[in-house]
Amino acid sequence: MKLKLLAFLTLFFHFTLGQTQEPWHNHKNYKEEIIKSIKENSEFNYNNSIISPQKNNTSSLPVTKSSNFQFINGINIAWVNYGRDIGKESNGTEYHPDLTTFSNIMDQVVNAGGDVIRWWYHTNGSTNPVFDTNDDFVAPNPTFFATDLIAILDLAASKGLKIQICLWSFDMLKGGQWNVNSSRNKKIITQDAYLQAYLNNALLPLVNTVGNHSGLYAWEIFNEPEGMTLQYASGWPDFTDRVTMTNIQWMINKTTAAIKTAQPNVKVTNGALGFITAIDNSSNGFINEYTDQKLIAAGGQTNGTLDYYNLHYYNWAGTNGSPFHNNYSAMNLDKPTVIAEYYPIDTFGVTASNLGTTLLQRGWDGSLVWSWTDKPWNEIEPVLLNLSSFLSISSFANQNELNLYPNPVKDRITITGLVTNTTIEIYDLMGKKILTKTASLNHNSIDLSYLSKGIYVLFLKNDSQTRGIKISKE
Repeated sequence: MKLKLLAFLTLFFHFTLGQTQEPWHNHKNYKEEIIKSIKENSEFNYNNSIISPQKNNTSSLPVTKSSNFQFINGINIAWVNYGRDIGKESNGTEYHPDLTTFSNIMDQVVNAGGDVIRWWYHTNGSTNPVFDTNDDFVAPNPTFFATDLIAILDLAASKGLKIQICLWSFDMLKGGQWNVNSSRNKKIITQDAYLQAYLNNALLPLVNTVGNHSGLYAWEIFNEPEGMTLQYASGWPDFTDRVTMTNIQWMINKTTAAIKTAQPNVKVTNGALGFITAIDNSSNGFINEYTDQKLIAAGGQTNGTLDYYNLHYYNWAGTNGSPFHNNYSAMNLDKPTVIAEYYPIDTFGVTASNLGTTLLQRGWDGSLVWSWTDKPWNEIEPVLLNLSSFLSISSFANQNELNLYPNPVKDRITITGLVTNTTIEIYDLMGKKILTKTASLNHNSIDLSYLSKGIYVLFLKNDSQTRGIKISKE
């Protein structure tokens, strides 16, 4: 009898170690909770100086980079039901996406001129992936996981949108959450056998089913994984397990390589906490933890490198850590970089509605506002509308026949189909006007052969509107 009781207790503690059944909630104040913990623990003492001294004036055009990366304009959902958009509990309870709500969110984004939505898939491991309860290895996906994900991507594609799928958040090691087993999740980040089981049974079947779906923008490995480390987040509360940056780099490298080997044409990225972990600037204590060199050194896979960077910004980082106050060109970055989280609020002198356009003008590669879960739509919408208006040149077209080509350009750029009374202006890297030209109705050919390689901004202006588009000079 004693042996039977001991066996029962052993199984009980195996299943419940690091896991809680506290009431589940949808984390409506998710980001505010994180920001509060950062401020209270004073881990980042950014002052309000600017990294590279320059005018804090978004009406002038900054030094920027040469890149064919298409600027993206969108939002974070980041979930409809936190950790339960697609999932299955060990007791058999299934969770399926609320496609009506997804559709309504997508319609709002499209109507505001957005093109990309960032959405979380596993999140914290509470219901997805599924695990073998005998050994903690990830088990094969239920069939409906792929079916439900394809339904979301199909819905996005039907509306002209793309989804950036964020796989994991640092919440995976916060065992105090509903149904989260942090010690089990940690094994995926630290032990090869557990990672391989996750890749083989959960991720790669999904990646191969999705393929290069027209509704897929990219796979994102982690949301702010630095939060799981003592190095960057020792004061963050409620973690029941921790890992190192080397563990994180190892998993990113291995997982990225697996995705790219299976589907070479899809993009992969990772969501960084902020400048402090995504920028190499030793005088400010910043270090880019996600360079090709560091990822390969950790995991050994030469194809396990990111296609572009995602970094986040909140006002705890001041202007020193702000993409709204510092130009991309001053950051020593080697890849396109999307600002993938920020609040739609007035930010150290930059008004909320101008945040997206400021990112474009400062040479960054995308704007994803945080978030549908945290902020009302009437605060998010103006950011998207202002940016989409700035990016669009369709209102200057004669019967929607406007064409601008080639872009990138070597010698001459041609614009056709403009309406009358449109002025064409081109600005150089320092915001200096290169030329002004009154458009001909049918054909406008502009010689750019004398310009240096790099990014310029071409403006179309009429009596009531101004629109800008980045052009790349080869």
